[in-house]
Amino acid sequence: MGLALRSLALLLLLVSLPGAAQERGFELGVRYWLSRGYHQFSHNASGADPRLGNPTSILTYEDTDAHALEIYGRSDFGKGWFVRGNAGIGDVQSGSFDDEDYDAGQVKVSDTTSEVRGDRLSYFTLDAGRERWRNAGASTRLEGFIGFQQWSETLDAYGAEATVGPISVPDETLAITNDVTWRSLRAGLGLRTWFGPATRLTADLALIPYSEVRNEDSHHLRADLGPTPNVITTGSGGGFQLDVELRHEVRRRTEIGIGVRHWHLRSTDAEVTLAGVTVPVNEIETRRTGITATVVGRW
Repeated sequence: MGLALRSLALLLLLVSLPGAAQERGFELGVRYWLSRGYHQFSHNASGADPRLGNPTSILTYEDTDAHALEIYGRSDFGKGWFVRGNAGIGDVQSGSFDDEDYDAGQVKVSDTTSEVRGDRLSYFTLDAGRERWRNAGASTRLEGFIGFQQWSETLDAYGAEATVGPISVPDETLAITNDVTWRSLRAGLGLRTWFGPATRLTADLALIPYSEVRNEDSHHLRADLGPTPNVITTGSGGGFQLDVELRHEVRRRTEIGIGVRHWHLRSTDAEVTLAGVTVPVNEIETRRTGITATVVGRW
């Protein structure tokens, strides 16, 4: 979180600049995000060992429910320019983990299910942009923006119940920890439209043309894989992110909002190193969807 905290300090500095406040104004708020996540990784080791299938292994984390709290800020400058950002941290509450392994001919040799009991997620985003169009009454405005985001998740899975294969791990035993971090460039469009003096809709669609991913798996019960993290994936990909929020001014300079958020990143250009061997990744994907609630002060 060190880089996230430095970015948050920069954000707070930018939104507090007096020149911006005098010319256009700024806003600062707190947002809660209730979400459900999905993370999947699969690789192909058949080139290193033809006895293995393609995909060789599929690891799936699903229904990973999480709560997050973030600080949000925006500063509007002259001629339609603005900077904005957020920094959030949260807890993963629950979920499930499925680990499938295949031999040649896609013969399934192992299939286990574990319970996800944590652990955390964190993220920060920093954008800069400019208003590109507004209608005659200025009730609807379109903005363009570019920016950067870092998004990290850690998931802990306990126990293992096998539907295929001889594996059995007690429920209280930590079996695997997954740490994934995406560092992404963003470019997109924002919409702001007013339905009256007190109510407005904001919507942002960000395309991710490039995202660098690092995924670290710690198989705690696999001494043959070496010290943890013992399965490391690196690569690049892309995706998109959508944030929509309806806000209403409940008192002068104070708004409350409710919205939806969907983030989705995926890579098919990656490789994984395990047991001293590097093999291609078929796919690595992370997505998270949920609802948001915001309280914002405007000046």
